[in-house]
Amino acid sequence: MFLRLIAFFLISITLSSAAFAGDMTYSAEITVDVTAENASIAREKAMTEANRQAYTTVAQRVTTAEGVNKLNELNDAQILNFIKEVSIISEKASNVRYIATLNVAINEHILKTYMQENDIPFVISSMANVLIIPTFREFKTDMPMLWEAGNLWRKAWEQNPRTIGSAKFYSIPANGSNYASLDAEKALSMNGLALDKIAFINNTKDIYVADATYNGIEGLDITLYTYRNGKVENISVAGDRSPQLFIDAINKISDHIYNQIKTQNVIDRQNKSEITVLYSYAYLKDWLMLEKQLKTIDYISKISTSAVGSGRVQFKITFIGGFDRLQEALRNKYYNLKNAGDFYIIEKI
Repeated sequence: MFLRLIAFFLISITLSSAAFAGDMTYSAEITVDVTAENASIAREKAMTEANRQAYTTVAQRVTTAEGVNKLNELNDAQILNFIKEVSIISEKASNVRYIATLNVAINEHILKTYMQENDIPFVISSMANVLIIPTFREFKTDMPMLWEAGNLWRKAWEQNPRTIGSAKFYSIPANGSNYASLDAEKALSMNGLALDKIAFINNTKDIYVADATYNGIEGLDITLYTYRNGKVENISVAGDRSPQLFIDAINKISDHIYNQIKTQNVIDRQNKSEITVLYSYAYLKDWLMLEKQLKTIDYISKISTSAVGSGRVQFKITFIGGFDRLQEALRNKYYNLKNAGDFYIIEKI
């Protein structure tokens, strides 16, 4: 088993509030509060608890719910092997109690290797700007509201935008362009012209209409419409009529969408494509820099150089998922691909 083969890692604990260098996907800020027979035992238990919390938090970012369950089958001693570094942000201790806020970093290489050996799917890291269009009515017989002042659902989204991993969830901004392009009726009828315009104005492909209605006095019933594929789902959130009910609903809806995004990424990961690319450079260091940038994109699984010389390099890119996602990832690094027939030309933006 992989865990038996790796050496025991010394955990560096430093009194620093600085964030870890590297990919923040693999680190988590954890708060622990443990009481035990004495402060020493409380601190030891707190560290063990923090390790598992951080390990689980990172797992939720990089795999599916089923994958998280499988990873959590490991015991505390096994989880210790995945811990790269622990940084103490703040701590307090009494005779029997230990309270601390910690940054815990997980070893990316060890985690990915373990997942691969145990057939646990790895989710492609990808940015997603998820636009929520929150319509609301108190009773099902009421007219739905979008921009109206009485739309408590939209106000809750405005006050509580959420980020999960690299996915950002936010309510449609109440600006002139959006207001002129969309109303509740067009949103709920999934009006293609209106929603295409909203997608363009807000620079996103991920649009969800979330229609919320009070379920008596015991919660919210939400009908979730996915614009990309026309999917319609019903989701209920229990709770009293209060601001917390809407916050709970936001968390449940965003968690649900995020899991869908991760599942789709796993499917995309099973599909590989290859393109031939030509890059012209003034200095060889420009090509080396581009190659380095390409290797940081999770969608790219392989780069094969065919020929280098006379200020040009020809190479093949093997990538996972759709071409549009590859193009988006490249543009985030200020490169662009142009179709030239049998091959592509990559240029600096």
